[in-house]
Amino acid sequence: MTDNRFDPETYAGMPPGTAVPSPQLIKNARMLIIGYEADPEVLDSVLPPGLERHPNNLVQMNMYRVPSTTQTSHLEPYTLTYLTVEIADRDSTAISEAQGEMPVPGRFWVGYWNDSPQMQAYTRERSGIPTQAGTCAWEEDDGELVSTLSVDGDPVIEAEATVGDDQIDTLTGHLHYYAHRQLPEPAGGGAQISELLEFPLPFVSELYEAEVEAVEFDFPEGSRYQQFAPVEPLSTPSVLHGTVTFTYPQARRVRDYLAEDT
Repeated sequence: MTDNRFDPETYAGMPPGTAVPSPQLIKNARMLIIGYEADPEVLDSVLPPGLERHPNNLVQMNMYRVPSTTQTSHLEPYTLTYLTVEIADRDSTAISEAQGEMPVPGRFWVGYWNDSPQMQAYTRERSGIPTQAGTCAWEEDDGELVSTLSVDGDPVIEAEATVGDDQIDTLTGHLHYYAHRQLPEPAGGGAQISELLEFPLPFVSELYEAEVEAVEFDFPEGSRYQQFAPVEPLSTPSVLHGTVTFTYPQARRVRDYLAEDT
């Protein structure tokens, strides 16, 4: 049986904005993606039936900006920060120009903050991603990058990294993302839709030098997102800094939880 109750912190209904179709293409978004170790018990507790935590205990945090509509197929400018849990037995494949072919664990969305109402509607209602309002700001000075997620005007995540301008690799391939899409019955009391979706996301990226200095979480007391903070001491086995071209693809349903419950 699955729990089809709704958490008001992860489901707030359709925000204002214009719905757009899938897939959507984003070109040359500059990203800072940090894979850090988190509490394995926390990661286990947030995964839906059918997904298991990868033994590396990593959360992949992506912070990026798309400042122009000319970088998208049909989207407004936006900034984004998201958190995903790496999961076992759902690998995709990437190809590094420097290192060759490599497996990449699947990723389940547990947090997603975007400052475009259009994107909030697109990702939440169409894809089941737990989208909320938030803004990602970057400050860069002499090779020092500070990326900050702010929610309701307050900084809640800050990442500091030393970055360079020299390209070190080209990475291409696919990533497997997952979301638990839930929509409520109009009359309330349960779910009209409860399904596990997979998003096979193709990408092409140019990677540049980066070394993480710090990752700090400062969510308000009682927020479910503080539990995803890195364990101490900070461990960041994977770091990606570069420009990425990718799609938000159409999803494919992996499991229908309501059908399983009947």
